[in-house]
Amino acid sequence: MGSIAKAMSKETRPAASDPPGGPSRPEWHLEEGTLYLEGSWTLSLLARQRADLQAGLRLAPENPSWNLENIQRLDNFGALLLWRAWGERLPGQITILPHHRRLFERLEQLQDLPEPHRAGFAGPFSLLGRYLTDVLDDLWGLFLLLGELLVECFHGIRQPGRFPWKEISATIVRTGPDSLPILALIGFLIGIVITYQSAPTLESYGANLYIISIAGISILREFGPMITAIILAGRSGSAFTAQIGGMRVTQELDALRTFGISPVQRLVLPKIIGLAITVPLLVIWTDIAGICGALMVSEASLNISPIFFLEQMPVMVPQFNLWLGVVKGVLYGILIAWVSGYHGLKIRANTDSLSRETTNSVVLAITMVIVVDAVLAIIFANTGISAG
Repeated sequence: MGSIAKAMSKETRPAASDPPGGPSRPEWHLEEGTLYLEGSWTLSLLARQRADLQAGLRLAPENPSWNLENIQRLDNFGALLLWRAWGERLPGQITILPHHRRLFERLEQLQDLPEPHRAGFAGPFSLLGRYLTDVLDDLWGLFLLLGELLVECFHGIRQPGRFPWKEISATIVRTGPDSLPILALIGFLIGIVITYQSAPTLESYGANLYIISIAGISILREFGPMITAIILAGRSGSAFTAQIGGMRVTQELDALRTFGISPVQRLVLPKIIGLAITVPLLVIWTDIAGICGALMVSEASLNISPIFFLEQMPVMVPQFNLWLGVVKGVLYGILIAWVSGYHGLKIRANTDSLSRETTNSVVLAITMVIVVDAVLAIIFANTGISAG
């Protein structure tokens, strides 16, 4: 203890000039193998004696017990000073106030952040490998989540009374009606754009009638489902991820598991079923809005009356396109909720992870929607294009 006292003799004792009731200087003492820290461990009091304090803390006995209950004030600087003296980990035996412990837990979380990448000759290949690894990890995680969802569905079929019916209805109410205005606006504008872009070319060849086929097939088959999925991925998908992530940050997910309730059953599965029901209905709504936009432009630019447009549309546009769009809506709804739930459960208990995974959720959901749309376009390339 003699070397410790020498390192801390003058700098760790309260000064006589300190005002009464003001912050006391940091000090410590050793009693029966326990280090007692007292005073205010803040930047204003530690800045001048940081080197002496660090040297004194390094001279402490190996694996002592630490008692920080008598610390009056502790800021980030004081916490970092102790954290480095402990070897960047909490000691095995420590007594500390709860609000002071949170400072060290935050420092422990910061250690998990990735180190900045150093550019070099192999830099692009390293980034590519890291990106491919992250993609494979996400695909594997989605596959494992799919297995849990199938198990929960099987249990729900065996025990319908425990199935989350209320959560499913709540998902439908929250995602359906609130999305109608924006989808109507975008669908209407898409119908206008398609018709305006096609009208001059068709008119120059005297093929005005084919605007019905072009607008009908493009809206019912592609643009209606795609626009609906993108809007739902950005609007509802991000909300799902943020909701589950917020429950992770506030430890509500741990509370659910404590009571024997599966977060997959109560949080992810209802959203998948809810969107599988809601998105096809929203696709039909967007299709109607897009056809209305095409009707308006067709009458103004090509002199095709709305009545004639609606009469000829079932003749020129096979019903297969409508049902293909509805099936796409079911698949897109499942994909959006599946990806959103996975990234929500992947969030760790910090705000940086919450924002990062919410962004990744939207990006991955939209990417998977486009990939599935491309695959379906190849599979059904020669189906439903022309009536008869």
